Order: sequence, then C-alpha cells, then structure tokens
Amino acid sequence: MSKKKISLLLQSSFTRRQMFLGAAGMLAAAAAGTEYDTLALDITRHRVQVPGISRPLRIAQLSDMHRSWCVSERFLHRTAAAANSTKPDVVLLTGDFITLYSSYIHSCLHALKSLRAPLGIYAVLGNHDYLSDMWQGAPRISRALEEAGIPVLVNQSLELRNGLKLVGVDDFATGSPDVRKAFQNVKPADPVICMTHNPLEFDVLCGYSCLTIAGHTHGGQIDIPPLVDMLFRRKARYLRGWFHNPDYPGHLYVSRGLGTLTIPVRINAFPEISVFDLVPA
Repeated sequence: MSKKKISLLLQSSFTRRQMFLGAAGMLAAAAAGTEYDTLALDITRHRVQVPGISRPLRIAQLSDMHRSWCVSERFLHRTAAAANSTKPDVVLLTGDFITLYSSYIHSCLHALKSLRAPLGIYAVLGNHDYLSDMWQGAPRISRALEEAGIPVLVNQSLELRNGLKLVGVDDFATGSPDVRKAFQNVKPADPVICMTHNPLEFDVLCGYSCLTIAGHTHGGQIDIPPLVDMLFRRKARYLRGWFHNPDYPGHLYVSRGLGTLTIPVRINAFPEISVFDLVPA
C-alpha cells in the first residue's frame, strides 16, 4: 500500500476517532458534571531498582503535551514549573508535542524552555508529530527540538555522564521502529532506560532487561470502560501504569500524559508528570 493511501486511512481513522471522542467526552462530562481541570496536575512517584548504577538518579517524564487550541501554553508553563519542583537529574519527553500543526512546536518549546535537568533533556517523537502537516511536520518538530538543545533519539542510544544508557525507539505506528538498531551499542550489563511513544512497542521491548517508559494512551482520557475499549482496542492492554510479562525481564510504565485530543476534557485520567527515582539494585 502506498504512503498516500496509508496517510488517507490514518487521517480518516483519526477523524472518526476525534469525532467520537469529542461527542462521547461532552456527553460523559455533562452526565458526570466533570470538566478537564488543568489544576489537577498529578505528580506520580516511583522507585525503581536498576543494576549497574552507582548512585541514585531522578528522571521526570513528560508525555503527550499536545499543544493546540485546547492545550494552552500557560498550562505547559505550569507543567514545566511542577517538573522542576521535583529536581530531576534527567527529563525525558515521550512524544506528541503537538496535535495537528507543527507551528505549535514553538509555543510548546517556549513553555518547556524553563525545564532544568543537569544531565539533560531528551525526546522521542509521537504519532501526532509524524502526522502533523499532512505527514510533513516531523522534520520541523525534530529541528525545533534540536535547536532548543533537546536531542531527538530515533532508534539510537547514548550514555549519560553517570554511565546510564538512554535508548530511544521510534514510534510504533507512524515511525520506523528498529529495536535491534536502537540497542546495538548497549551491553547486557549496562543500566538502561528506554523511551518510546506507543506502549505497543513493549511487545518487543519486554525482552530487554530495562525500564521502558511510554505515553500515547492519555490513560484513556475519558476513562469510562466501554468507551476506552471502543477507542483504544488493542492499546487498552497497556492503558496506564505498570506492566510486566513474567516470562521476560523488561518492565513498562505508561504515563497518562498531559494534554488532550479534540476537547479539553479528562475523566478519571488526570494529567501526569511521572517521576522515577532510580536506585542501585
């Protein structure tokens, strides 16, 4: 199938999902008397034992900013301030900086420029970054991130100053994920954190002995079980929180993310900053 046909199918699917999510969200919000409250920013904290690190390390994960008409720059400014309050050593951005238009990346980065992390800020792209501007937006978003001093890891790894290996795997649905290439410079005994946007990549990444962090699902955004099942189908098995297949060494954490799609409404899925305290095993 040609890329043009794939694009049309994805856009058609995305449009239907937007319409359904918008209608369902407004009905559910009206029924529950609940609106998306940007004041309800949740900082979740997790302690993770990592073999091979010599001292504790704190990581803050921000995902799914979705800067658009319904996710304000002001909210992202406050998110950056909240992330800084946790005093992270590293900040990891797991994709979907915008929703439809790459032009919003400048406003998004203006809000995030106050982020502070002595070991750096790193990113991977999400499906909306690739789909933006009719499939033309990803290079613009990557360039803006790099110019802001935020490396974008596409199927590659790097080593932080403390010896931790950071791996980035491209988006499962719209990118070109290559897990083998991403891990080619990682040794079995290396301490590793892997970031990717879509948690379905964990079906492969579970075989690697590391923590994988992802986003994409918004924790359901409108977390009413029948709607979640219809909207997310396969993705619902990695909807939010911790996952582990006992037959494999890897662990996965799925953030609820920050922004919203279609309408500024979340129900039972507050926006989240995930903080991981890595400690020597």
